Parts: sequence; structure tokens; C-alpha cells
Amino acid sequence: MKKLLFILAFLPVIGQAQITQTIRGKVVDAVSQRPLPGANVVVLDTNNFMGAATDLDGNFKLENVPIGKVDLKISFLGYAPKTLEHLVLTPAKQLILNIELAENFNELKEVVVKADKYKGKPLNEMATVSTRTFSVEETRRFAGSWQDPARAAAAFAGVSGGTDERNDIIIRGNSPTSVLWRLEDINIPNPNHLSFSGATGGPVSILNNNLLADSDFFTGAFPAEYGNANAGVFDLRLRKGNNEKREYYLQLGLNGLEAGLEGPFSKKSKASYLISYRYSTMALISFMGINLGVSAIPFYQDLTYNFSIPTKKAGRFSLWGIGGLSNIHLEDNPGHNGGAAEKRDQKLGSDMGVAGLSHHIFMGEKTNVKTTVAFSGLRQWQNKIVFQETDSSTTELLENFNNNVTLTASVHSRANVKFNSRTSIRIGVIYDHKWINYLDSSYFEELADHRVLLDVKANLGLAQLYSQVKHRFTEKLTGVLGLHGQMSTLNSQFSIEPRAGFTWAANAVHSVHFGAGMHSQMLPTLTYFFETYLPDENRYIRTNEDLGFSKSVHGILGHDWNIWPKLRLKTEVYYQYLYSIPVESTPSYFSLVNAGEAIGDVQVADSLVNQGTATNMGLEMTIEKFFSMNYYFLISGSLYNSKYEGSDRQKRNTAFNGKYNATLLGGYKLKISKKNSLSFDTKVTWTAGARYVPIDLDASRAAGRTIRDHSQAYEEKYRDYFRADLKFTLALNGKRASHNIAIDLQNILNTKNIFNVVYNEDTGQLDTKYQLGFLPLVYYRVEF
Repeated sequence: MKKLLFILAFLPVIGQAQITQTIRGKVVDAVSQRPLPGANVVVLDTNNFMGAATDLDGNFKLENVPIGKVDLKISFLGYAPKTLEHLVLTPAKQLILNIELAENFNELKEVVVKADKYKGKPLNEMATVSTRTFSVEETRRFAGSWQDPARAAAAFAGVSGGTDERNDIIIRGNSPTSVLWRLEDINIPNPNHLSFSGATGGPVSILNNNLLADSDFFTGAFPAEYGNANAGVFDLRLRKGNNEKREYYLQLGLNGLEAGLEGPFSKKSKASYLISYRYSTMALISFMGINLGVSAIPFYQDLTYNFSIPTKKAGRFSLWGIGGLSNIHLEDNPGHNGGAAEKRDQKLGSDMGVAGLSHHIFMGEKTNVKTTVAFSGLRQWQNKIVFQETDSSTTELLENFNNNVTLTASVHSRANVKFNSRTSIRIGVIYDHKWINYLDSSYFEELADHRVLLDVKANLGLAQLYSQVKHRFTEKLTGVLGLHGQMSTLNSQFSIEPRAGFTWAANAVHSVHFGAGMHSQMLPTLTYFFETYLPDENRYIRTNEDLGFSKSVHGILGHDWNIWPKLRLKTEVYYQYLYSIPVESTPSYFSLVNAGEAIGDVQVADSLVNQGTATNMGLEMTIEKFFSMNYYFLISGSLYNSKYEGSDRQKRNTAFNGKYNATLLGGYKLKISKKNSLSFDTKVTWTAGARYVPIDLDASRAAGRTIRDHSQAYEEKYRDYFRADLKFTLALNGKRASHNIAIDLQNILNTKNIFNVVYNEDTGQLDTKYQLGFLPLVYYRVEF
């Protein structure tokens, strides 16, 4: 402690010489993506003027800019000026930007428009409602986020996380399986380690925030270019490597040891590379023979890369990819899935990877085309051995084994055409073709037999077409009309989905937004191939192959109030009607609208029909102070109601109907010296407890196993979830390297949030399982 106090005391004195860095980038038209030569880029709030003009390719360079928080203003004749605020500039890493300017409404005369950077505005020009841009800086800054985009997004209005153990995202009462992950315009498999079949979340993200660029997160009524999703979309982008200077970073934390590098292929080339690799910290410690005090060690590793190769006439090529391998070995389970304690040996894991090649080219002055082809794979597996104790011996029994593999070839080609300053159009085609190989087998104690439940080798495709036009009717009114269509080659099911969005900027302070549209989604692939055993005929049949898409209609009305230049109030009301939801053909509570309610493979059933319905409605409010004057805060809250009807036609709460949630987060940056700082960040989360199907205790005691009362499905819920996180980050900047040391104190109050309640067959009582308690995480990062 004395050493730490000594260092802090002398930090203001150490290294007072000013340290500078370079800011580079490109300025382009927001719609056509054409470079804008002659645009002015100026650094604000400096004692001496610092500015530059873009060259013929739209590139600019600002050298010798003092490190710290930097504001830039970009302007070009005929375009609305833009201000980028509080950009983080460090001594070890050049800041490289891609800046998009929007053309003024009336291109025949010069119009002065004040258009300071509005952080809440989406990157996608076609989005009008329920969209939030999140930055890499936010995933690093937010307390309790594990530097994970999904966990960071859980702080936004209308969004809640599943559990502390996983990063599943619940949007407006919808199933987490209704979320689409997209990377570089390609729909990708579940990008999380140790994932389960059909799920979209996991305990540790494969996505490396050190390589991500600013990205969009949609929570409803998304534009026509996004399909096969009913709840929301993560639209992620990878940043490009530095094409002038080689840079490195190392990072160590509980979630992994990682290293990355980037730079140009050569001094003469404009091509660049960007690579990062991570390995599980706990696995490394285990390899060194150190006892961590836990019986199950997660092993995982992942790789991310992006190679950017520009050409003079053939456009820009990008070769990119992410991939991860993970597994865990569980032994001596003290009660699993509500069962009694047992001695077991269980191994499970998941492997995921996607590699893509993108090509972006300009065709004339007003048209650009981007085409991406990719190949991805997802393998999810587990095998479980149970040791059954008798009076005389121990019997080893293979209780379960499964190995599900999905390979996918994908293509996405889109064209943007800018007719004039008022009108632009975007059209595209997406095709994903899957090859699946599923194997699942279990031991049935009542039959004293081990049977293969699923042994499938098949292929199927999903084709999507979309078109959307954006038109500026007046300087204040903008509309986006779109049409999306998709068809499955498995059973020729198709859907035509109109979309629409409008924005009315009444003045510089108030704006109103409206969005509506139809959406549809394929079911988890396993659902179509689920097989039913006919004992009389001793064979299996598939009863779900002809199921159609689950569908929904979204309607959203929102209002933005820019109270002060850095403070806004955003309000949205929404209504969603879900229909064609698969339910059982015989009257029951079951509905796939509740898929993903518990950890494990998504529950499926046989003989399903598209006759279920559901409704989600709610009110969301966000008060956000963007970072300025060394502090920021965000207060978000939601009131909502999520109901569904199964085949028994009873209206019930969905498994995700919490009805309310609220998040408060904020932070303050204390400048210790010109180069060094100490940041304090906190987050407080309060939401309703998870709903569940209650256990019939008397029936369970009589049967000697867990019996649930499905007539009361999801009517009860656990007590409210509450958690407070606190994070400290010390930033030390030298001439050639910058260091960040962070201590993230998660669940600092050690709140005992309920994970689930299970029936204990040995005691005949109900046992309560709890989520993670207090968990201190330490990160160290160096850039050089």
C-alpha cells in the first residue's frame, strides 16, 4: 500500500514533457462511401491551431496532437459538419478514423447546419428507431461488462441479461434465441465459448473487443437488410490495422491472456494486417500445477484477424475471421438439473469459426457494391458418464452423448446507389447454406437400454432478398421504406416483410421517430429434425419438418430530447405481436416463445404446429450524459409486459416477463497529470427475478424425482435481482507505451441472487442455488 501511495503521489511530477500522437483517417460520403477531397479536419480546444485537409483519396493526417481526450470537427462544402468528441488518444497507438458526412438537403445552395456528433445515432443510415451505437471504449469502460459487447448492451433500455454465468440477451421480453449475430455483413453462428445447441449466448465471448470497430445494436423494427430474427440484431464490424506503423498490445485478466499486433505489409504498401490471440488464464494457471480450488477448469482459446488490401482499380479486399475452441471437464456433481447428487464424469464443449473474404468497389460516381463470401462452422458436444453406487460395486454408465456439427457457406452482396442529396437506395441478396450432422443418444433407465435419439445428416438453405430506399422529404422529415423476403429450401416456407421508418426533427432539440415492420425467423435447426420414437413400429419419425417461420409485427414510437449539448432524454413505446409460434398439437403450456429460458440446449418437442401467439408491449426511458467534463452517466428503465398462449389457449406470462428493469451506470476520470489518470466507474442493476415452472413438492416426493406443475407455468418468479459493480482503472502513459491497470469489483455487495430452485431427491426438500457472489477481476493491458 505504501508503494502504491508513493507512486500516486509522484505521478503528477513524473514525465511532464508533452507527449503527442498522430490522428489519421478518411472522410467519405455517408451514403455512396465516395472519398471527399478537400474536407477540413480541425482539432478543437487546442492553444495552437491544428488542422489538415483531405487529399484526393479523402485521407488526412494530423501529427503531434497531444494525447488524452481529443475533439475533432470535420467540414466540407455542401455537407453537414460533424464533431467527434472525446476521442481517446494514447502514446502507443495512432488513432485511425473513418468519418462519414451527410450531404445537405438542398445541394443547390449552401445551408449552415449544426450537426455535432450525436453518440446515440446509429451507424446504419437506414435505421430510424430502437438502435444504439456502442463503442469499444464503452465495453472497456462499463463496470461489470467483462469487456464483452453483449454484457455491455445489457445496460441499455429494454435489455436484460440472462444470468451472471452467461451473456444471453433478453430484448423486450423476447427469447434470447431470437437475436441475430452479424459480423462484416455475414450472419454468424453463436460467437461464445461453451455454448449450447440453439442458444445465442455463453459464459465467455469469442469476440475480441480490441479488434472491434464501433457497431450497431438493434432492439426492434430493424431495417429490411436484417432478416431471420424476431428480437434484435448485433451488427458488428472489425477495425482495420494501422497501414503505416507496427503496433502491439498485451493483456492479462481472469478471462484470458492475449496478445495482438497490427501494421503495414511493407513501407510502400497501403495494405494492413490485424491479429489477436487469447488463451484461458485459468487453464494456463492449471497447466503450471497451481490448485485454483475449483473442480472444473474452462479451457478455451480464440483467434481474430483482419487483412485489408486496397487496390487502385479493383477496389478493396478484406480477409477476416474469428474462431474459438473451448471445453470443460465436470466431476462429482452435487445435483444437476434438479436431480440428486451423483458422481459423474462429464465433458462438454463447443468450437466455432468463421472466415470471410469481402470486396468493396465503386462503380461510377454514385454506386458502390460490397460482396462478402464466408464459410463458418459450429460444433457443440458433450458426453456424460454416471457412476452408480451399489452395495457391492460401482457401475459406470454412459448416460448421454451428443455431437452436433453445422457447416455453413454464406454470401451477402449489396449495392448502394445515391441518386442525389435526397434519395438513396440499398438492395441486396443473402444466402446461407447449411450442412448438418447431428448425433444424440441417451440411456433410458425405465427401458434399461441405450438408444440413439437423433442421427441426422442433411443440408438446407435460407435465401434472403431486400430493398430499401431512404428519402428526405424536407429538411426535417426523413423516411425509409423497405421490403425483405426470405425462403427456406428445407420445406419451401417463405415470408414477405414490409418495413418502414420515419424521423421528424422538429428542431435542434426535439425529434420524433416511428418504425414498423414484419419479421420472421427460422426455428433452431434441431427442431426440424427432432425425432419421435414409435414403440409399436420400433422406428423414429420426424414430425416438425414442415414447420414454418415464427413471425412478428413491430410498432415503435420514440422521442429524443437533447436537453443540453451532452445530455439527452430518449423515450420509446412499443408493441409487438408474435404469431405462428410453434406449440404442441395437443393442448399444453409449451411454446418455443420460451426457448432459452434455462442453461442447456434449447428445449424442443415433437408434433409441433405454428399456432402459438404472444404479445410484448412496453415503455422505455433513457437519460444519458455523454462523456464530457471528465464524467458520464446513463440511467435506463423499462416497464413492459410479455404474454403468450400455448395450444391450451391459456394466456400466461412468458418465461422472460420480468415486467421491469433499471440500470444506473456512470464514471469519473481524475486527471493525475497531463499523461496519467485514474478512472472510477460503477454500475447498479435492478430487475425482476426470473420466472419458472414451479415444482410440485408432494408429487416429486411420491415419484422420487422432480415433478413440475405445468398448470402454473411461469406464474411464479424468484426474488428481484440486484447487483452493484465498481471499477477502478489506472492509466499510465509513457513516451512509447501506455499501461492500463483495472480492478473490476463485480457484485461488490455480495448479493445472493437466485439461480434456480431444485428438488433434492436425497432430502425430499427444495434446494436454492445462487448465482455468482462477489468476484474481483484484475486486468493489465500494455500498448506499445
